Amino acid sequence: MIKFFEYCFYRTAKCYENWGEKDGHIAGGVVTFMSIGAIALSILIFGLYLFGKKMNVNIVWVVVVITSILSFFLTKKKYAELAEKYKDEKNSKIKGWLVFSYVVGSVVLFFVSMFACGYWVSVKI
Repeated sequence: MIKFFEYCFYRTAKCYENWGEKDGHIAGGVVTFMSIGAIALSILIFGLYLFGKKMNVNIVWVVVVITSILSFFLTKKKYAELAEKYKDEKNSKIKGWLVFSYVVGSVVLFFVSMFACGYWVSVKI
């Protein structure tokens, strides 16, 4: 499982660097850990819904802060190691689209879980 998240980090960081971002490893780490946080929140939302508990907005903020802090542990050195490891990979375009689908799917899953469990109508911005 760690290899999967490392690969997601590498591909998202590479994508940001290809778009001209100077420090793509920072954005790649944030995106990777935020997708992990979105999945964790989705599981938490469904779990609380099954037990009849209400979701607290503070829980969302705690998960966002924790995943943001954890994203800074993915350094430029780690990105360079992964770039060396995956420099000659096959089917990189398909794998890139799979990582993109994972990131988008985790965010969509979060919003679907909010909607399915009745939190969407009670959100106030």
